[in-house]
Amino acid sequence: MKKFYFELIGLICFFISGLLFIAAGIRSGDYLSTIGSIIWTFACVLWLIPVLSRKNSQN
Repeated sequence: MKKFYFELIGLICFFISGLLFIAAGIRSGDYLSTIGSIIWTFACVLWLIPVLSRKNSQN
C-alpha cells in the first residue's frame, strides 16, 4: 500500500514539474521547450490513469 502512495506522489511531482517547465518555456519564448513540456505533462496524465485505476481495482 505504501508503494502505491510513493508512486502516486512521484507522478504528481512529475506533473507539477511539467507545468513549471511549460510556464518557463512560455516566459522565455522557447517554443521547443514549451512543446516538449506539454508532451511531458500529457504523458504524466496518461501514466496516472492506470495507476489510479489500479488503486480503485484493489479496493
